[in-house]
Amino acid sequence: MDIYPKGLSQSLDFEIVKKHVAAFCQTAGGKERVETLSPWHNSRLLSVELSKVNELLGLFQSSESFPSTSFDPVGKFLHRLAIDGTFLEAEQFAEIRSAFLIYENLYRSIISRREKLPNLYQMVFAKEPVGEIKKEIDKRIDERGQVRSNASPQLSRIRSELTKKRASADRIFARAVKKYRDKGLLADFDETVSDNRRVLAIQSSYKGQVQGIFHGSSSKQAVVYIEPGETVEINNDIAFLQDEGRQEIRRILRELSTVLRPFTPWLITMEEMLYELDFIKAKASYAHREEACLPQISDTQRIFLKEAYNPVLRFYHQQRKREAIPLDLELTIEERILVISGPNAGGKSIALKTLGLLQLMLQCGLLVPVHPDSHFCLFEKLYGDIGDSQSIENELSTYSSKLQKMKHFLDFADERTLLLIDEFGSGSDPELGSSLAQVFLQKLNSFGCFGIFTTHYNAIKAIAANTAGIVNGAMLFNTRNFVPEYRLEMGNPGSSFTFEVAQKSGISPHIIKEAREKTAQNILDVDHLLVQLQDDKQKIEVAQRKMTRELKKLNELKRTQQQTIDKLEDKLQKQSRMNEEYDRATYWGQRFQKLVESWMGQNNQKDKKAVVSRFIAMLNQRSGEIERQENKDFKKATKNRQQKIENLINEEVKIGDKIKILSNGVEGTILEKKGNKYQIALGGNITALLDRDKFVKASAQLEARPKKKKRKKSFNKTQKQKSKEDD
Repeated sequence: MDIYPKGLSQSLDFEIVKKHVAAFCQTAGGKERVETLSPWHNSRLLSVELSKVNELLGLFQSSESFPSTSFDPVGKFLHRLAIDGTFLEAEQFAEIRSAFLIYENLYRSIISRREKLPNLYQMVFAKEPVGEIKKEIDKRIDERGQVRSNASPQLSRIRSELTKKRASADRIFARAVKKYRDKGLLADFDETVSDNRRVLAIQSSYKGQVQGIFHGSSSKQAVVYIEPGETVEINNDIAFLQDEGRQEIRRILRELSTVLRPFTPWLITMEEMLYELDFIKAKASYAHREEACLPQISDTQRIFLKEAYNPVLRFYHQQRKREAIPLDLELTIEERILVISGPNAGGKSIALKTLGLLQLMLQCGLLVPVHPDSHFCLFEKLYGDIGDSQSIENELSTYSSKLQKMKHFLDFADERTLLLIDEFGSGSDPELGSSLAQVFLQKLNSFGCFGIFTTHYNAIKAIAANTAGIVNGAMLFNTRNFVPEYRLEMGNPGSSFTFEVAQKSGISPHIIKEAREKTAQNILDVDHLLVQLQDDKQKIEVAQRKMTRELKKLNELKRTQQQTIDKLEDKLQKQSRMNEEYDRATYWGQRFQKLVESWMGQNNQKDKKAVVSRFIAMLNQRSGEIERQENKDFKKATKNRQQKIENLINEEVKIGDKIKILSNGVEGTILEKKGNKYQIALGGNITALLDRDKFVKASAQLEARPKKKKRKKSFNKTQKQKSKEDD
């Protein structure tokens, strides 16, 4: 993307955004990548870059962890490793091992989540950690960055002998200390160290009574330091072994450097990969803080901002505990250039800068704080004139500077250009400047470029109202209390509210009246019309809001009344069922009672059996009725439950929502939507790809599936036979 002028990104506060992103970096290499952020020229590569950030953002939104990218840089000595004959120190190999472990952890985390992080997976899968590097370092270097004693048989022997010699030296020296202490030759302190050798602290007046090697004296020469003769020989042996050990360590480090030298290119690539992962993680962390997302991007020339926030402005508002107001706007082929008018300090420049900043962020690979339904297209050129660009060095006036930029716009702007011009036409005589600006606007419009122009000139507003490709927009102003609302409304121009703002600022009424009298009547009429138009619109909006509130109250009352009616109907139905059950129980009770009385009134066995047969027939009849009622209730409950499930399935869900699977009740989190299916995280590293009808929101209240009662519903022959036997 060609950006003009050079300082445009700073005027859009993009440098502040970069500082905020860099604050999330854990490495100097990551910060360096942020500092050198520039717009992508290849849309396919930009899409991949944005997708990487969006994938990590999805992890953060689902509260999944991602490994640290912090490590100590190793590149400064990796290049030396590549040179034959050189070798690295043990501490440097330990740093390489540490960086390797960081990369290995990141690599495994990405590989295990290849379904969630497909673009990051593609980035790292061919750069698998070379286990031989860690294996070779671990053979020779320990976790503290020291060469291991078992790195070679020779070093093991040397260190073993050193341990023994030092123990012997300590015993001999301890005997010497005791001997000279008993003789009263030692100073206030018994010993010190000189050239890595333990020496006695002898009072200078007794130095002739101690045999050994002189190592110097104190500043006032009151104490001399003597290595006792008893330890000279063994200390020489220790010094020889130490030198031999250093030689063996150098040989081991040289050998390890030779073994790892072929892997130098891979290690350099590994470090670059760590910096890149740190960079991507920082962008995702910034996006998470700013509640940013990946909007829709296509080749269709259209910009649609929905609930778009200027991240710098919102950050400052949050610091002051103030609320930022989102921006909504749309630019299409039919309405490519938006001319915004309205009062000073009403938000015109903020709207212009918000679009410019978000476009620049997106094309630099950063996610943007907008509603996911927002739509962007990519531009090859971003041109702007924001603020006072007067140059003392070039002795250019403000207007000359604006004209110089305008010349560049006229020379190079085309249909792939996004133009941002603040205070269009200002800086010169209002009438003459306005005339020239009108020509500029029509010329730029003929090039097919997109853009936002802010202005106070009525002539510019008139052109916008009558020219295809250009549309007016107004920053709303509350005419009742004379304060800006910072909301953009497209379709109509706005007034500057010059006299209203002056009145609010305390300017005397007679001065305002005099100013009105000096203003041309046609200008006053136009301004009054714009003020009246916006005032009428605000009154309509107030009326609409009032009607909306009243409608909401009516709907709430209707809902409450319907709930009351439903409860009453449910109560009536329950009472009706209870009455039916009571009547049915009374009916069958009377029939059974008559059978009992009939059975008791029979005198012979045959007549009693006849009554029993009638009783069994009556039981089967009643059982059939109950079975039919239970089947009816089961079907009704099943139908009601299915209807409720269908209603729950039709509820809108979004990424990050908690859900539960209908078949087993297992809960999970929505990661992303893939066509008509949803990627669900089920805990750990388990994911599933499900259709929408397979799950509902986790908060959904759903009754258990209705069950049929399993029991005998007829009086069979076995029961009859058992009845006969009982008789």
